[in-house]
Amino acid sequence: MMETFVLFYKQGLAHILDINGIDHLLFILSITVFFSLKNWKKLAWVITAFTIGHSITLLLSVFDVFTAPRTIIEILIPVTIIITGANNLFKVYRPSQTNYQILYGLVLFFGCIHGLAFSNFLKMTLFEGDDLAMSLLGFNLGIEAGQLIIVAIFLTSIQGVLFLFKRIGHNHIIITCSILIILGALSILYNLL
Repeated sequence: MMETFVLFYKQGLAHILDINGIDHLLFILSITVFFSLKNWKKLAWVITAFTIGHSITLLLSVFDVFTAPRTIIEILIPVTIIITGANNLFKVYRPSQTNYQILYGLVLFFGCIHGLAFSNFLKMTLFEGDDLAMSLLGFNLGIEAGQLIIVAIFLTSIQGVLFLFKRIGHNHIIITCSILIILGALSILYNLL
């Protein structure tokens, strides 16, 4: 039982940190770039919304309550990244209009889409006789650990750049990173179509 948990924890961690799965990495970066260390609580709520979303659909999909065609999910993932990156650009120019409740809802919904992609990967790695509950829990917690690593590294990097280069403002980083993230997502989408 514990072996199953550890095995799937490692798979979840490897899946989110795998450079071949750059789409999930780009999504986490697109969420994180808008925040600074002083806003870590708001970022924590946004990441929690993403976690809840992908946990729900991961659970529903693995138990075959709800599934979606893999090709549609693969197309929707880069679309979520493009929308999030564009939203960041909009928020830079209209920060007073940032509604965090809407952002939480949007990220929750996008998390549901990403959860369907995670479930496709998880289903491919399950074997008959695997403890489904332990597999699901381990995989999901592995994904969460990976997300926290990505967020910590990226937030620290942003703070380091801001500290080293005093003339660069956080808005410059948001704009530059969001544009690069959008271009990366467009490249993924182009390769899928």
